[in-house]
Amino acid sequence: MNGPALAILGATGAVGEALLARLPESALAHAELSVYASRATRREVVEYRGRSLTVRPVAEAADSGAQMVLSALPPAVAQKLVPSFAARGAITIDIGNNTAGIFAGPLVLPGVRTLPEVEIARAGGARTPSAPGWLVTTLLAPLLPLGVHTVTGLINLPANAYGRDATEELSEQVVASFNLKDPPRRRFPEGLAFDTLPEDADPGEWSTRELALSSEVSELLGVNPKRVAVMCCTQPVFSGMTAALHLRGVENIDAVEAALREGAGLATAARLRTLRPRKVMGRGAVYWGGVRPDPGGDGVHLWLAADNVAGAGAAVPIALAEALFGAGLTAEGEA
Repeated sequence: MNGPALAILGATGAVGEALLARLPESALAHAELSVYASRATRREVVEYRGRSLTVRPVAEAADSGAQMVLSALPPAVAQKLVPSFAARGAITIDIGNNTAGIFAGPLVLPGVRTLPEVEIARAGGARTPSAPGWLVTTLLAPLLPLGVHTVTGLINLPANAYGRDATEELSEQVVASFNLKDPPRRRFPEGLAFDTLPEDADPGEWSTRELALSSEVSELLGVNPKRVAVMCCTQPVFSGMTAALHLRGVENIDAVEAALREGAGLATAARLRTLRPRKVMGRGAVYWGGVRPDPGGDGVHLWLAADNVAGAGAAVPIALAEALFGAGLTAEGEA
């Protein structure tokens, strides 16, 4: 069966590249694919299944006739374009929930919160969670039945959470520092190389990213957003994320580990030392380990590692697109 006419917006970024790498292994491998980027002049072509695809300006995507659209655009661009594609009849998936409050498509996480495909199509598509939202929601989903009611802790984000330009700048900062030169500070005004950046927020306040994380978990799992208080910071690594979380409401380690082993989108490793970004690169699951009781008897603590781009950026939206395609849905609705 041939795939739909599929457009990827933001095809030259890190998420776009991950989508192109994963698509050939999916049910959408034979889609009629067109690719677009907001800065198409930087790369004129991308490679896909042995072919060179011309990268066109994202403004031209409106005339592509695409039945399905995967948007990996930056927030400011996505907020302008994603609703317009849905309004034209293309089933549009906003990767990373960049259009929350703007695009009417529901927030969906395959395996955790799924809605009838027809309902998604009628809404014009869907939003998938940000990388922090994906990580925390995937972890919490199998644990809520055990009584977990609160999660706190810290998520460490990589440079590529801010886009390709950010990873390039980190590389330039590292080289400049070794050469005793002033590092570039375009994306990270305070610098990032050999440093850790906390979220920028007013004293006593949670950052926009941290509040969005709580909101996403609440929307996906129906929990009180005040029960999700996870701080975020940016580490000087190019890709991959880690987290140290404290879960309250459960103390039985065996029950927690058993639930996590059965949880959708989760995986574990034989040794905790292997749960670091470099060891999970290219994998679409959230990896967990190091489950241990709280010293004061207040829940459990654990460690997580995941590839934010391969997981939240590619595996999640492609799984959703596969479900829509498998249900026989195109831009016109039911087959």
